Amino acid sequence: MADPLFIHPAAARQQFAEFAAGEIDNGNLARGALLIALEDHPQIDVDSYLRKLDDLADRVLRRCGPAEPAIFRLGHLHAEMFDVDGYRGNSENYYDPRNAYLHEVIDHKLGIPITLSIVFLHVASRIGLNAFGVGLPAHYIVKVQFELNEVYVDPFYGGTTLTLAEIAQLVATASGQAVRLTSEHLRAWGGRETLARVLANLQNMWANAGEARKSLAARERLALLAES
Repeated sequence: MADPLFIHPAAARQQFAEFAAGEIDNGNLARGALLIALEDHPQIDVDSYLRKLDDLADRVLRRCGPAEPAIFRLGHLHAEMFDVDGYRGNSENYYDPRNAYLHEVIDHKLGIPITLSIVFLHVASRIGLNAFGVGLPAHYIVKVQFELNEVYVDPFYGGTTLTLAEIAQLVATASGQAVRLTSEHLRAWGGRETLARVLANLQNMWANAGEARKSLAARERLALLAES
């Protein structure tokens, strides 16, 4: 058996810096999240994990009929990601840093809202859905836009769909007060913003765990995103 791949952390940091210098969208968002993981987990094979996500997308496409409306594709994505693969939110150990590393999420089908949404967004982009991340206060969801409407999906809670009233309740719970939803709450986030939030989560998780070096490394990569 071949020795496992090993990337020196400095080389992983350089790969992330080069990635951060380019455009970031749903098509390469998962790669960016895996490059974040690579520095702390130098034996992971980024392309292998991307192939696992592409395999999930292929399974969704095999369910799709040639003339089906786009909303059916959303249903097929839900079936494969949540019913077959069993992706779900880790509510018992929410602040475990493993939830913020995409390879761990893919391996264990367990994560936090933003990493589960990155899986969803990668597959959605591969199957032709017009999907975007939405960064609510203390939560992250996905909106899928169709010709006449849009659907809000919460990957943390098994891909359940949310009404605007339920989204308002999520925001109110996070802020501790009643809120009126605005377009700013529901705007589509860019890939760079999303990866910045992944790194901010890691920075806080490792700081709370007493791992100052790992927390600093996340902050340094956050600066790379901001500089690019």
